[in-house]
Amino acid sequence: MTLIRADSEVFAAVVRAQLDAGSDEYPYHIDELRYDPRPYGTRNGYPDLGAGVQGAAPELYFGRAEQTAIDQIAENRKVILNVRGVPEGSPFNYPQCAGMKVPQPPPSRRGTTRTKPANPHAGCPRKPESYVTVGLPLRGQPEGLKKIRDSRGKYVDLGGDVWTTLVDEYFAGPNGWSHTQHAWLFKRSRWSGRLDLAATIQTGIVE
Repeated sequence: MTLIRADSEVFAAVVRAQLDAGSDEYPYHIDELRYDPRPYGTRNGYPDLGAGVQGAAPELYFGRAEQTAIDQIAENRKVILNVRGVPEGSPFNYPQCAGMKVPQPPPSRRGTTRTKPANPHAGCPRKPESYVTVGLPLRGQPEGLKKIRDSRGKYVDLGGDVWTTLVDEYFAGPNGWSHTQHAWLFKRSRWSGRLDLAATIQTGIVE
């Protein structure tokens, strides 16, 4: 299977799983769902920084392709999004919006003339926004993902026709922004022949 064909199948499986998700466990349903059709959300189809498994360089685990292939992959993803009725989305930038875990400053004491502390979330959007990026697919389950627990707390050791990809979710709202990264593992069903989400493993979080 070529990388372009494999990416289309894995990307379609990611979108399908996201749309079918609920609110009780990861992956969660996202009402303001948008996807950046570019692999990793970059023009060259390669992560700018930080992506990887257990601190390993991403190129050790996740595929890379020529620019012509990356362009074709992005176009194929646009078609998939259009068919599923999911809008495309490019990265947002709110430089005056702090992370969700950044606390509010303490209030000024009575009788002091100190300037009112700045709200670290004053520059955040009033309405929630989000976008998702999906990396290039890798066949199989990387070694770095075989001895750690998944999002449900279980150790995962998959056999058969398995594919792995990195999914980054970016969120910004009135209370700040967050960025989470998970490895999504899909296994092909013997009955339907399609790739079904088998496990997710968190590989990074910034708030």
